[in-house]
Amino acid sequence: HEAILTMKLNGSNLLALSFLFSSANAFIAHKAVTFSHTASFAMPTEISQAEVSPCEEPHVRNVLMVECGFGNDSHGQNCTKAAVRACRNAIEFNSLSIDTIIPGGYDGMKLNVILAVPVQYQDGLDLEEVRKVFPYGDINFVIQNGGMVAPSGRQIEALGDTNDDMIIVCAAVQVGY
Repeated sequence: HEAILTMKLNGSNLLALSFLFSSANAFIAHKAVTFSHTASFAMPTEISQAEVSPCEEPHVRNVLMVECGFGNDSHGQNCTKAAVRACRNAIEFNSLSIDTIIPGGYDGMKLNVILAVPVQYQDGLDLEEVRKVFPYGDINFVIQNGGMVAPSGRQIEALGDTNDDMIIVCAAVQVGY
């Protein structure tokens, strides 16, 4: 099955869309670190090298849409909170008629969730919490080194700070089948 999407784009949107598709194709060819997750498979709460495997085949063969977002945790250095916010930012302003564009509707929907997380905070990433953002779909998580650590300017122990790092996570969510 093929789906045709028509969009009215201005120059900057076209450039961003072009970047997203070229980045997604380069990413798939790069064999990044992936984690597969479905409702019947419980993901570990922490990532270890033993659980890392290369992406041999794309999880989403027919990408219909790529939604992008970012999230941050200003205090507490919680990359899970930043990742949840990034994923919510990516999907919350979109509405897709999944049952009309994906064969099998919600049961046939696949998501490839690519998260760029600062290396020094990846061990604290809880993919079970991030998974809760998505009400439907067979989800594959891909964790990349990235995101950003920026100084918040203040360390507030009452808010859980161990330093003044502000954690920023970027998300790209491929939707398809």
